[in-house]
Amino acid sequence: MEETYNEVAEQVGVHQATQQGQLLQNQNQQMQYQMEEVEKNLAEAQLDCEETLTKIYHLLKQDSLKPNAQGVLEWQSIKDEKKRVLTEEGVDKIMQIMQTYINKETLLSNFDEKMIARRMLEFSLAFNALIFLKYEIFFRSPSLEECNELLRDRIDKRVKKKVMDLELMQREVDEQEIRRVILDELEPQIEYETNKIKQEQTKLNLREYEMIFTQLKALVESTHNRAWKGEERGSLRRHFNISEVIGGRSSVQPEKKGFWGIR
Repeated sequence: MEETYNEVAEQVGVHQATQQGQLLQNQNQQMQYQMEEVEKNLAEAQLDCEETLTKIYHLLKQDSLKPNAQGVLEWQSIKDEKKRVLTEEGVDKIMQIMQTYINKETLLSNFDEKMIARRMLEFSLAFNALIFLKYEIFFRSPSLEECNELLRDRIDKRVKKKVMDLELMQREVDEQEIRRVILDELEPQIEYETNKIKQEQTKLNLREYEMIFTQLKALVESTHNRAWKGEERGSLRRHFNISEVIGGRSSVQPEKKGFWGIR
């Protein structure tokens, strides 16, 4: 009777130990899976350039980052389309260029100081040459309607100033007559004045170019600096090795042998 009891107790103990071992193995597998997912997500986030490119796109479009009704920051389009600096074609072309420089391939490259300096010089020269040759396409010019509206505003200001001057000298003021005289003077050169306004507004937009280029150049240079001596690849590799050690896997690879097991 005692022997039978001992056998049952031994079997129960073995069963419990097996269950505990299985449970521990399942927990380790679950932990390992979670760590691998974290590593994967970290690598994807570290090499993901979409957020940077999205910011560049909104900045080129002159959108503003403002809180919505729920207090969450979101990009909002510029209210006055007439204040846009770049055309749609200009924004699209610059985004194409940025995508060729700001990407995971660049991040995972291996550049030294000379290579980074050479690539940045090539980028600067090529980008400036492109803008110089096609600025009329990439930078927005006011439409004829906008030019006429600006011209009307200038006429209104001239009329208002003339009225104020006459009132200051205590002379008789006839605003309609003043406007007629100014329009008669302006009539022979309306086309000239309209073209002049268009050129002035285009030059104002072109003045934004230096800052736009400086910002883009800084982002491209930062991306290249992350690839200095393969630093981005190295940081990912170091993280994976540390995670392997923490997860119970040795980061030391077995020594490889040649054909037929010869070292």
